Amino acid sequence: MWWMMVFVMALFNGVSCYGSAAHPSISCEEARFKCAQREGCGMALENYLTGCSAVLHYQMKYCPGICRDSLIALTSTDEGKALMTCECSDDVCEETKQRVDICRPEVIRANKNETVVNCHVAQLICSADPACAMALEYYEHYCKSMFYGKKCTSRCRNSIYILRRLEKSAKLRNCYCAGRDSANCTRIQNNMAKLCYHKKVNDSNEIPTEHDQKSRAVLAAQINTFVVVLMALILTSST
Repeated sequence: MWWMMVFVMALFNGVSCYGSAAHPSISCEEARFKCAQREGCGMALENYLTGCSAVLHYQMKYCPGICRDSLIALTSTDEGKALMTCECSDDVCEETKQRVDICRPEVIRANKNETVVNCHVAQLICSADPACAMALEYYEHYCKSMFYGKKCTSRCRNSIYILRRLEKSAKLRNCYCAGRDSANCTRIQNNMAKLCYHKKVNDSNEIPTEHDQKSRAVLAAQINTFVVVLMALILTSST
């Protein structure tokens, strides 16, 4: 049993040292405790322990998608960010830090505000925040009819409105469908556009490719940014 405890502590130390700053603010023990006590961060930490087990065991030449995604969700929380900058206290931590560091570039890039991610990752980020996770749960409950292409009820529209107002749902607004559930994800997006927002949607059976989805999502994000900047310039010039 003792070796199991050592193994678990090694995993915890690994995430604690990931991305350590030059001047850490808190100890890793304190950071781990705070994360574990918070519902969203605690779940994200558990997902990390499972998803990154291969990275922590072996010297990988690439970051597996499941590890990358779990780290993106974990470091999207305030407590997860503290885990990135806490101070290690043993050699195991330093060793695992080198292994997990393979994921650093992708994780940092994904957590930037302007980066568009796939909808699975966007959902993980939302689920790591208690308020967003609750709003997402209500959305999934009240929008079942919309998922199946039947109707968008007032409760469904209200749950979408509440969800979209939350900060941690930002990446859900422009995410693109990818992976095994791509077809179902695209279908739900089309149903929402058609039934909830009365937008014209291509009803053909052709499902856009992941590349098409990502390109459209990136373009939408760029347009939104342009509109915000343009409005700011207009307001500035009018004063």
